[in-house]
Amino acid sequence: MKKIGINDFTFYNYPTGITASPDGKHAAIAVVNANEKDNTYDSCLWIHDTESKKTRKLTSGKKERTFIWLDNETLLFTSDREKEYAKKVKDGEDWTCFYKISIYGGEAQFAFAVPYKVTKMQLAGTKLVLGVKYDYNKPDFAHMEGEEKEEALKAWKDEKDYEVFDELPFWANGQGIVNKKRTRLVVYDMEIGDAKIVSPEYDNVEGFWTEEGNKVLFISSHYTDKKDVYEGLKMYTISEDKVETLVEQGDMSIDYACILNGKVTFFASYMKEYGFNENDKLYTVENGKVELLSDYDDSIHNSICCDCKFADGPAIVHDDKYIYFLTTLRKNTALRRFDANGNLETLIDRQGSLHTLSLCGDKVYFTGMREMGLTECYCFDGKEEEKLTSFNDEIMAERSVLPVEEFTFTYKGLELDGYVIKPLDYDPNKTYPGILTIHGGPKAIYGATYSHEFQVYASRGYFVFFMNPTGSDGRGNAFADIVAKQGSIDYEQLMAFTDEVLRQYPALDGDRLGVMGISYGGFMTNWIIGHTDRFKAAVPQCCIANWITKTNTTDIGYAFNTTQLGGDVWENYDKMWELSPLKYADRVKTPSLIIQCDEDYRCWVAEGVQMFSALKYHGVPARLLMIHGEHHSVSRLGKPKKRVRRLNEIVSWLDTYLK
Repeated sequence: MKKIGINDFTFYNYPTGITASPDGKHAAIAVVNANEKDNTYDSCLWIHDTESKKTRKLTSGKKERTFIWLDNETLLFTSDREKEYAKKVKDGEDWTCFYKISIYGGEAQFAFAVPYKVTKMQLAGTKLVLGVKYDYNKPDFAHMEGEEKEEALKAWKDEKDYEVFDELPFWANGQGIVNKKRTRLVVYDMEIGDAKIVSPEYDNVEGFWTEEGNKVLFISSHYTDKKDVYEGLKMYTISEDKVETLVEQGDMSIDYACILNGKVTFFASYMKEYGFNENDKLYTVENGKVELLSDYDDSIHNSICCDCKFADGPAIVHDDKYIYFLTTLRKNTALRRFDANGNLETLIDRQGSLHTLSLCGDKVYFTGMREMGLTECYCFDGKEEEKLTSFNDEIMAERSVLPVEEFTFTYKGLELDGYVIKPLDYDPNKTYPGILTIHGGPKAIYGATYSHEFQVYASRGYFVFFMNPTGSDGRGNAFADIVAKQGSIDYEQLMAFTDEVLRQYPALDGDRLGVMGISYGGFMTNWIIGHTDRFKAAVPQCCIANWITKTNTTDIGYAFNTTQLGGDVWENYDKMWELSPLKYADRVKTPSLIIQCDEDYRCWVAEGVQMFSALKYHGVPARLLMIHGEHHSVSRLGKPKKRVRRLNEIVSWLDTYLK
C-alpha cells in the first residue's frame, strides 16, 4: 500500500453536478481533474446509464463543465472550441459558445454563441435563462463593427493598467475586481437567436430558478454605491416580458426561492439574532405579504471543510411539492425536505459529506463522500441510497487511508466533538509530534470525512487533531453565535481539546505540537501563539491579524466584520484592537510560517504581511510564503502546482521544528 503523497490530489477524479435526463434513463456528470503539468483543471462530461449501471466518458475536451439536458438524448454545454470566438475573447470581447451532443456518441456540434460570459443556464421551453457577467465599464463590443470597434478596443486596452473604484465592494474573493460589475439575467431564444437582458439595471442577480416553463424567480441586490447584505425577490414572466417585485430589498437576506403548491416559498433570514451568516427560516409571500412557514434553526447547506470536491451544482432543488436541501447536522451533511405546509422530513442522515443535488421524479441524485472515500455519484429512491460511480475506487484501494477517530468531551458543561487521525504505522510504544488544525468560517465544521491534507500529515508521522468549537455550524444559531467573543470561549475550548487529546493519546508528544488554520483558523492560530507558548510551530494561512485593517480592505469586511465584532471601526475601535492578534505579537515565541495569496480579497495581503513584519521585528523565527495569482481558497481550489508548493512548504516547516 502506498502512503498518501503531497501531489496525490492530482490523481483523484472530482465528479460534480450529476443531473438526470427527463426520462431518468441516463444521468450526465461533469468530472474535473487536476492537470499538474499544465497547472490547471480539466473537465469533461460523462454519461451514466441507469439501466445497465455503466458510466462512460462522453466528451474529450478539457473545458466541458456547464451543461443542461435539452431532451432525453441531447446535452447542451459550454466550451471554447471555436477559433473565431476564442480570438474575440482574447481581444477583450465577451462571448460564450454553446454545443450540442448526442449521448449516443458522435462529435459535438457548435450550436450558437452569446455575447456574454455565461456562468449558469436553465431551460424554459425553447428559451435559455442565463446568468451572465456584465461590466458597466466595458464597451459593448459585440454590437460594434469596423473602425468604431477598433477604436473602442484600443481605448479599452489603453486602460488595462488602471482601475477606478467608486463602490463597495470593489473587489471580491475569487472574482477579482467587481467595481461596476454585476451578474445579470439574460433570456436567449434558441429559435431566433436573440439574447435579451431582463434584470433591472445595476441589480446583481445572486440566484434564479425557472418555474412553470414561463416564469423566472430571482433574488438580486440593487446598488450603485455600497452593496448591503439584503436582497429582494423578483419574478420575470417570459411571455409578458415583465418583472414583478415580490419582496422588496430592505431587511431580508434571501438564499433560495421556488413555487410550492402554487405559492412562492423561500429561504431567508432577517439576521436579527446574531447577524451575518445567520441560519435561514422558511417563508412564503403572497400579495406582498411575507409570512413565516417554518421557524427552522439549522443551516441549509453543507459546511464540512473539504479539499477534495468541486460543487458546481445546486445544494437546494425543488419540484412542485417539496424543497430538497442539504443541511449540516452536528458533524454530518443530511438531506431534508419541506413540503408546502412547512412540514420537515429528514431523508438521509449518516456519516459523510453531500455536495450537489438534482431531482428526477421521486429520486434524488447527489454527489458526495461516504465513510473515508472520495467524491462519487449516488441516487436515493426514498428508501435506499445507491452508489452509481466508482471514479476513485481503484486509486484509493492502492493507498493507506487512515481513519478518523471521533470522541466527545465536555467543557464548562457543553459537549463538544473532537477528531484524531493517528500517524501511519502507529506504534503506541513510540512518541509522535502532532498538529492542531482549526477550520475557517468560523461557521464551518470538521467531520469524519476524507481530507487530503490531513492524510498527508498523518502519512508523514504526525497526529492530526481537530474539533468544532463554539462558532461552528451544525448546532443552530445559538451555538454559531460568537459575536465579539472571538479569542475567548473558542480559544478556551481549543486548549481544553488539546489537553483532552494529550490525555487520551499518550503517544502524542506534548512538547512537539504545531498549530495551523486558514482564514478564521488563521486568526485563531495567530491568537493562540500570542497567548501561549505550548506550540513549537505555527502555520497561519490567509489569516486575520488586525480586525481594523481587515474591515477596510476586504470584500466583506465592511459588512461581516462590523456585525461579528459588534460595531464598526469608529464606534468599536478599542474592541477591534483588543480582539486583534497583532496586539499580542510582541508576546509570540513560536516559529511561524505565514502563507498569503496576493489575490486574497477575503483576508487581504495586509493581514499576513502585518503579522510577518511584527514577528520578525520581535525576533521570532518567521517565514512568509506569498503565492501570486491565488485567492482565499488556494488550499482546495488553487492551481495544482501552487497547492503542491504550499503543502511542501508546510511539511518542511513542521519537520524542521517538530521532528
